[in-house]
Amino acid sequence: MEQAARVLVRRMTLADCDALEPLAAELGSVDPRQELERDLTRAWVAHEPTTPLPLGYALGWWVVDELQLLAIGTLPAARRRGVGRALLEHVIQAAARAGGRRISLEVARNNSAAVQLYESAGFRVFNVRRNYYAKTRQDALEMELELAEATSD
Repeated sequence: MEQAARVLVRRMTLADCDALEPLAAELGSVDPRQELERDLTRAWVAHEPTTPLPLGYALGWWVVDELQLLAIGTLPAARRRGVGRALLEHVIQAAARAGGRRISLEVARNNSAAVQLYESAGFRVFNVRRNYYAKTRQDALEMELELAEATSD
């Protein structure tokens, strides 16, 4: 198995949106450019230490003391290199530092790689939305991570 390259995570800027456009189109749920204009949006990009060019991004909404993770993804050329894990770990740490008590997300039941990533970080399924995705009729798993549990170890 290939060694994961070191990945850094920083806040997303409007300048990152062009490089991330193909990934945003693939994920299809939210437009990072529009989301960056919202006060409740929190967004980060992952990049290699030698270049600020984004390899992937995470985007969520901060509401009171919870982060709803709306999108997390990695550009195809950077997949299987620890980018998604680095983003997720950063999101968890950032939410905990901000005083968050919970992170929630939804993921297609058949996206086994994502489900495994979330479960390995301590997320658990709390609801299933049957036939949620219109195109595929796939179920959506609603998952959550209680930060008090995640940060008390």
